[in-house]
Amino acid sequence: MIETSITISVNRKSDIEIIQQKIIEKSLQFPIYICEYENSYQINFTSDYEEWELDTAMQNCFPDYEYTTDLERGCKEIRIQISRYQSELCTDGWGRPLENPLDETKYLIKKSAHKTENFNPKIKVLFEDKEQYYYVNIVDGINKATDEKGFLLLDNFKTKIEDSTAEILKDRLYKSQLEAFHSGYNKLSELVEGDFKLYLENKKKKTREIEKLPRKIIRDFIKACNSFDELGMFKNLDKEVVYERQLNWETLLRTDGITEFKEHLNSTEQKLCKKDFKIRSSWSISLPGVTIGVKYFPKTSNSEERPFQKYGQIQFVLENNMIIRIIDES
Repeated sequence: MIETSITISVNRKSDIEIIQQKIIEKSLQFPIYICEYENSYQINFTSDYEEWELDTAMQNCFPDYEYTTDLERGCKEIRIQISRYQSELCTDGWGRPLENPLDETKYLIKKSAHKTENFNPKIKVLFEDKEQYYYVNIVDGINKATDEKGFLLLDNFKTKIEDSTAEILKDRLYKSQLEAFHSGYNKLSELVEGDFKLYLENKKKKTREIEKLPRKIIRDFIKACNSFDELGMFKNLDKEVVYERQLNWETLLRTDGITEFKEHLNSTEQKLCKKDFKIRSSWSISLPGVTIGVKYFPKTSNSEERPFQKYGQIQFVLENNMIIRIIDES
């Protein structure tokens, strides 16, 4: 069963008698609730029908007013407000759920002189933080078969057209410039989506180019660590490089400068080299920082024992294509 909850707000208390009379004239076969507030009345009832005729009956009482669902900008007195709501659980006569249950509000406001709203044919579109501009170019047109005058769209949304030599979009004759503008705006989406896709592709190419050298530096470093190739390890290390070994964000060991780092690598405490790291695909790059995931099998003295594979991560900070900081969480 379809039930519609209807709420009518009467915002001029002096109007309640005339509104109440219009409701009575409808001979509605269900209770009508009327609540009085300090500055208004609220009427509530539930019907098995939307009662659209009641809207017309109330509007006829105020010929200088009209209904709208859009209050637009500015302040206007809302003389009457009507809301209709149907639950998503409502079903039609065949027991099927409603496809589009009602949930709407409209307002009875003072009629205003309708005037054409000016608009800017230039439309700004943001591609992330980049501003792109598109244009809805409109020219005068005429239907030669009927002599009806109107407006046409030009088949160019990328540039502002100042002359009449551009190709006309094979579309239709619009009655107003505003109607043509709204149609042109809607036609932009496919063009904009294509441009945005191209923008992302170009950005990805640039990003890959920027990240190419840092990735190589880090891969070479890990490869050198695996083979304990000191020459390869120090090739792209800054003289002031800081190395930290961490566990659960707690620093267990720190070296400052390349000399201390070399001494550590040649000590029994070093845990960076000869681990046969495999770099995982999950690189996190936010230059100058780069974080890589690694996996490896810990070394064991028992040849019959098969160790479980371990996972960790190593963070790098680069400056001028040199590694200035390493945080080892492997």
